[in-house]
Amino acid sequence: MNFFEQQEKARKRTFVLLFFYALAVIGTIAAVYGAVRIVWFFVLTYGGSHSQPGHVIPFEFWDPKFFLIVMGVVCAVVLTGSAAKLAQLSSGGASVASMLGGEQIMPNTTDPDERKVLNVVEEMSIASGVPVPPVYLLKNEFSINAFAAGFSMRDAVIAVTQGTVKLLTRDELQGVIAHEFSHIFNGDMRLNMNLMGFLNGLLLIALTGKFILQGMGRGRVRSSGRGGGGGALLVIGLLAILLMVVGYVGVFFCNWIKSAVSRERELLADASSAQYTRNPLGLAGALKKIAGLSDGSLIHQVAAEETSHFFFADGTHWKGMAVFPTHPPLELRIKLLDPSFDGEFPEVASIAPKVKPYQPRKTVRRLDTKAQAWQRKLAIFQLPMAAAVAQTSLADSVVSQVGTVSKNTLGEAGHILEGLPRSLKLAVESLSGAVAVVYGLLADRSNTEVRTRQLEYLSKNADPAVYQTFLNLLPDFSYLPLEYRLPLLDLATPALKTQSAALYEGFREHVEALINMDSKVTPFEFTLKQVMLSRLDFFFGKTKKAKQLYASLNPLISSCEVLLSFLAGAGNAFGNKAEQAFIKASKMLAGSRVWKFIPRGEISPQKVETALKEMASAFPKCKEQFLKACVGCVEQDGKLDLREMELLRAFASALDCPIPPITISALK
Repeated sequence: MNFFEQQEKARKRTFVLLFFYALAVIGTIAAVYGAVRIVWFFVLTYGGSHSQPGHVIPFEFWDPKFFLIVMGVVCAVVLTGSAAKLAQLSSGGASVASMLGGEQIMPNTTDPDERKVLNVVEEMSIASGVPVPPVYLLKNEFSINAFAAGFSMRDAVIAVTQGTVKLLTRDELQGVIAHEFSHIFNGDMRLNMNLMGFLNGLLLIALTGKFILQGMGRGRVRSSGRGGGGGALLVIGLLAILLMVVGYVGVFFCNWIKSAVSRERELLADASSAQYTRNPLGLAGALKKIAGLSDGSLIHQVAAEETSHFFFADGTHWKGMAVFPTHPPLELRIKLLDPSFDGEFPEVASIAPKVKPYQPRKTVRRLDTKAQAWQRKLAIFQLPMAAAVAQTSLADSVVSQVGTVSKNTLGEAGHILEGLPRSLKLAVESLSGAVAVVYGLLADRSNTEVRTRQLEYLSKNADPAVYQTFLNLLPDFSYLPLEYRLPLLDLATPALKTQSAALYEGFREHVEALINMDSKVTPFEFTLKQVMLSRLDFFFGKTKKAKQLYASLNPLISSCEVLLSFLAGAGNAFGNKAEQAFIKASKMLAGSRVWKFIPRGEISPQKVETALKEMASAFPKCKEQFLKACVGCVEQDGKLDLREMELLRAFASALDCPIPPITISALK
């Protein structure tokens, strides 16, 4: 499942969503116009003080000027409602988790179940190369469910219910988390967030009618009831009811769109989870427990309905009884993952304080025909997944692993987590420790003079507790293997996101000062800044997600020249070899074009950062083409150096195209 193809499909689905959203708005305008004209007819006929029985007042249904007024009002209400909801969601996935009553599981938690969830998420993050997302717990939800939310990988969160934490084994939990990571990789999260915003705009029409009815109820006791007051109340009440009906017609069609989109993506995420873990029975086991649990996958929060398309399993309806289900039937999902499934579910005891008597669901045994039809339709998602065809080049091999998880990278992630010094693993679980770890990674290993200046700076400017932790950890960095540096940053990310905006400003200033202490920026310092600060800048609202503007690399040629020249210069000490690497990479983009190599001394880090921001605005397929050229630039005789790999991953991170921690031996 190609990451870039899925990203491109997600982009196109967003345009399809906008198209149907526009149709829904047009339909709503027409319906509101009709409703208002009907009410106006009643006003003319029954509401006027001079109306007489049998007297017919001239009335024309179509009034262009009035239609324009209604269109303006409806568009203003719908767009305002959508904009308000999207603004509410601007902080990313954390806003959705908070709406559902989620509380962040702190990285230094000692609860064994919470620790199990964090370990699985950390392992999956390191294996895929994405920043470790904060994990939220829905404490008062005793069902089995989970979701991923956010506009991008930088503000994504994973949320799990209390039932998920308590009732699933590690293999089952890994399958569920891998399912949610698939939504992160495939661009489903952003689509879900936008859908939530659009739906709120249409819902506002119905809420307006509901508000009018509630206002009438409160004001009825103050009504005089004389003259035409009764008729006026009747007209206003009729208008309110019509607005509610019209508003929910728009919601009806939006739910239909949401259902069609979500069901397909859930099946893809199931297949991706099985591909990542190579253990489809783990995910199937989680689905079986949902079916056998009296609480099922239900979410009891008020916001569950508008977030229903986020969930791992149906969170709003018992036994999947929904007019427009957002998820395929549990039995079908299990059958696709476990063809030997016989339709029987295990009995799972509820962990709710008041345990309900177990009532087994009716098993659906006649699934073979339907499951086989879905299997034919989804042939490319079949499990177990077929072995990947051997790649023809190193560039293809590296780029094909973008936004994926494999058994090999999961094993590598486990090896890294086990190999990290215990002091550093414990340090990244707290904010002060995570800050100290970042400072430790920037401490110069080779130049004693620079290192002394860095220590003096931190002793005067850093928090005393952080500085002391930094000093205690400093010896561990002397022996830290190079391949552990970026994973350590990934592990520190959740704790760093818990600091206040004011604290982050100071932390960012200290990082910049440590990097610039020797008046030059090393490849790793540049990598750290790109990988970590770009994530945190986005999280704290200092930068925004790049809009996709470029369908071709032609407008980005100058940016490509800067980036490829920088990569070539960073990996080759001699100018002629750097230029040869640049020429090789440029031919992979456009062999007939005359490219300009820029010597290392003429490229500032600011130029590289600017070029990366421009490249981030390219369409997914353009990013894929560019990253292949980057691999071609840094490889020497079919091999990659670890330092070059870090720089390559920094470029990919800036483009929201995560590269897993690929072992060099695997690329030979």
